[in-house]
Amino acid sequence: MEHSNILLESWSPVCNIQAIVEETNQNCYLYLWFFPGTDNAFVKSCWICNTNGAPKKLDVDGMQNGIAPSMPEEYVLHDPKGMHLDADSLDLVWFEEGDAAALLCGDDLICVIPGWSGFNGFMGYCAFAKGMSPLAWEMTQAMPLLSERVARSKEYWAGFDLDGEYWNAAQKQHIEVLNAFFGAYRKYYAIDNGEFPPKALITGEKDEICYCITAGVSLLAMPTVEQYYYDYPNDFRRIEIGYATVKKYEGSMQPMLSYISGITNIPWDEVTFLGHGHTIPFQGITGYSAVWLLDAELLETIDTPKYPQINGERINLLWLVPLKDSEYEWIKEHSSEEALERCEKAHRELIVFDGEGVL
Repeated sequence: MEHSNILLESWSPVCNIQAIVEETNQNCYLYLWFFPGTDNAFVKSCWICNTNGAPKKLDVDGMQNGIAPSMPEEYVLHDPKGMHLDADSLDLVWFEEGDAAALLCGDDLICVIPGWSGFNGFMGYCAFAKGMSPLAWEMTQAMPLLSERVARSKEYWAGFDLDGEYWNAAQKQHIEVLNAFFGAYRKYYAIDNGEFPPKALITGEKDEICYCITAGVSLLAMPTVEQYYYDYPNDFRRIEIGYATVKKYEGSMQPMLSYISGITNIPWDEVTFLGHGHTIPFQGITGYSAVWLLDAELLETIDTPKYPQINGERINLLWLVPLKDSEYEWIKEHSSEEALERCEKAHRELIVFDGEGVL
């Protein structure tokens, strides 16, 4: 009969993900349990070690019955008779995005489930694995990159433990950036409900155009970006969200303020990212059924706030463009790239809501 012992438990600081290190009388695994207790729950796992010797081959039948398999001996680097972890020496480091984690034993990195695990037969890296097994990949070649990620992640999360000093500095910087863009701001709304991370919505007006723009969303790095922007994920991990409208439609600001407040949580609540060309359902304006997210960095000749970088990473302002029902359907059937080509409006006009539609 299999016995199990939980050696470590930890929750992601920003995502609904629980990390568990479980040891049985056969092996030990690191698990990341996404959305536990919900209909969308799923688990990522990575083998750490065998505790009771190594089999000759993978126990496929046991796997089909939900039993975590031990690593076959050809892929094991530790004592073939098995090994045990010291629970008191274990520590878990969440990566900056909050959807991946690294397990340390003392100062030694022993297991990592990165954000890109679960694809193409890759489950994670382990210091006790040899080669590319179905349960874990060898860590040797990836160690320099992984060690750097762990060190950076430790520093990243430690930066939020400064009794609010980080937010005071970030808040001041955002207000300066927005005041430089549209003049002295009009209203400031806290939209974090007193929870981590702090964030706000700031409104202003310039040249008969009304604006509302978030402040603080960019403090966190979004999950899954590196799975899409392989070569330069750091250019797209941090966002703020903005909306602009002509004075005639200033009444659209109120529903948009509530809407923006809600969608700022999407990347971490749903373990995804928001980026250029994405669409999200929206019912706040009669006749409109979605918003189109357009990245100021990727648009031509538009007037937009100029943000400094955060730790060498760009802040991307995503403008929300309301889409009429027919426009939303057209983009879903085609693509955002085609929609931008089809638009007759200049980009600087496209991001300002005027009730005329965009396609």
